[in-house]
This record gives sequence, C-alpha cells and structure tokens, in this order.
Amino acid sequence: MTSNSEPVDITADELHHALRTHRDRPASGCVVLDCRPFLDFSHAHICESRNIHWNSMMRRRSKGTVVALESLIPDRSLLGRLRRAELCAVVVVDESSRSVGDLQAESVGHMLLTALQNEAQTQICFLRGGFEAFSAACPELCYNSASIDLSIEPEPRVTERRTPGYDQDGPVELLPFLFLGSAIHSSCRETLAAAGITALLNVSSTCPNFYEGEFQYLRLTVEDSLAADIRACFAPAIAFIDSVKQCGGRVLVHCQAGISRSATICLAYLMHTQRVKLEEAFDFVKQRRKVISPNLAFMGQLLQFETDVLCQG
Repeated sequence: MTSNSEPVDITADELHHALRTHRDRPASGCVVLDCRPFLDFSHAHICESRNIHWNSMMRRRSKGTVVALESLIPDRSLLGRLRRAELCAVVVVDESSRSVGDLQAESVGHMLLTALQNEAQTQICFLRGGFEAFSAACPELCYNSASIDLSIEPEPRVTERRTPGYDQDGPVELLPFLFLGSAIHSSCRETLAAAGITALLNVSSTCPNFYEGEFQYLRLTVEDSLAADIRACFAPAIAFIDSVKQCGGRVLVHCQAGISRSATICLAYLMHTQRVKLEEAFDFVKQRRKVISPNLAFMGQLLQFETDVLCQG
C-alpha cells in the first residue's frame, strides 16, 4: 500500500486553515507529526501534534535503508488509521526546513516521509519553515512551557519548622497523564483532586496508601539504597502507567520525597515510551522538579536500561 501522491509543501497559514477546518471532525481530520527532538517538543509544540523521533543510535544502524513506519510510530492506533486511509492528511513538521528538498537523507523527517509514502493511505504534507514559522504565525495554536512557572519558591519560614522543598507546592506534570511528587502530595486529597489524579504508584517500603478504595493503587516496594534492584520494577511500573493512560486517567508516581525512587521510575517510563537517552529524560524531569536526584546505583541501572531501549529495533 502506498500513498496516492508525493509529499506536498504547505505553509503555516494553510496548516492553520486545515486545523480549523477539521477541528470539529477529529476522527477524519489531519494529524501533525513533529520530528524534532523530544526535549524541543516538550518545551513547545503545535497543540495536539504527536512527537515522532528516532534516536541517533538507530539512525546510524539504519545506514540509509528504508525504515518501517511502525519503527517510527509506536502508537498502533494511529498507525492503523494511517494505513486504512482514515485520515484526510498527515503533516510532517521539523524545526525550520523550508521544503522537503532541504531534508537530509538521514534526518527523521526524511525517513518519516519515505515511510509514509510506502505505507500510508492519505495525503502527505510537509510544513514549510517548520515549527519555527508556524509558532511565529499562529502562537495561539501552540503550547509553550515558557509561559508556565516551573520554579520552586523559597521555603516558607514557620515558627517551629521549615517545609522541605520537595513537599512544597504540588506534584509536577511530566506528561498530561503522568505526575511526580512526594508522600505528602499523595496524602492530600485536595492536591490529588486539583491535579485530576485517579491512580497512584507508590515506590516505597514505608509510605501508606492513604485512600484505598478511592484511587487505584500499585505499590512497588523499593528501598532507597545502593543495593536495591529498582530495574525489576520498570516493567510493572510502565505497564501500570500505560493502563491508567489508556483509561483516560492520571497517575501520581511518588516515594517518600519524590527525589530518588519515584524519579527513577518516571525517567525509565520516559526513556521507554519516548525512546530518548537518559540525559534527555533527566534534563526534562529536572526542569520540572528541580530536587530530583536518583542515587548512584539507580543511575547505573538507568544507564543499563538506556542501552536496551535505544537498541530496540
């Protein structure tokens, strides 16, 4: 199965019109695939766009060969819709390329366009000027994390004690369905309600599940020690988070302080689902929760996990 036409260059205004035209018909509208690195996408992107990236290790291994669409688009539902001609158009976006002809053969954008031509049944478009041009022309249709205050306020002074930095404010949103926080956050019903939390992943040996029967819980008993094998928790944690996501819920991952154990689980989830290096995932989470600091053994296990993730074909 192949698409019916060569990729067509479109302008920011044309994409704006397409998004407005199909706003009320999302099931048969157009989908925007953003080929920029995960960190760039997380900072700013076109609303409702999907991030499609391939790590550098896999790009080197491909050595110019045609990459299957399923290797680039892990979302099986979206993949099926593209192959069954259920979408009127797919728009590929990079940072600032002026046309399809400007793309390097080894770029994710070029590989994605080739795979779409080989396998997708829909009109294929490429955005001229990329996200840079679209965000300048249509800022109201873009998400930008710069407008969100991610800073941690100075610890408030109280008469008898100081509130630790890791317990201040509320849990941080890493993805629309994934939050990271501390045991204090998990104990406050108002905090959970404000964030829309429906499930909690308790990565500790001592923190109680405060609201059994009200929320969905998974406890993964882990000590914050150099001898702990937290990597054994990665698979059940990822499966649990994905199950909550698929049900339209939101999950808070916490340990005692939200610094080491729960941060490690969130890093593993991002590496696995976004197929990014540990360094990229760490920077992403650190920007949102500055206090994270997985212990040395956990960082070593994450580095081992990184090798498995990045070598997946």
